[in-house]
Amino acid sequence: MIKFTGISHLAMVTHDMDTTIRFWRDLLGMRLVAGLGRTGYRHYFFEISPHDMIAFFEWPDVTKITEKDHGVPVKGPFAFDHVSFEVECDEDLWEIKNRFEAAGIWVSEVIDH
Repeated sequence: MIKFTGISHLAMVTHDMDTTIRFWRDLLGMRLVAGLGRTGYRHYFFEISPHDMIAFFEWPDVTKITEKDHGVPVKGPFAFDHVSFEVECDEDLWEIKNRFEAAGIWVSEVIDH
């Protein structure tokens, strides 16, 4: 039987890698561990934990979808609902929420699943 040990990486898309780096590395504090690229193409990886990463392809022509609260149904084109990270303690969760709000980023209410 296969024993999974985590997520190697989630692959996402951004139209602005510099803004993406500022969010994931500078605001959240995730280490930028790899960057691949050539003219017109960048693919960067951020470390979530020793076994988990989130990665982004930069596609300048991609357009953002309308912002919505998580779990709210949509009609028409759809890309992704949300990503949820596990943190060590509640204080870490509130620290992240406070950082987002201080940076002017909309944050949903905290939901304990």
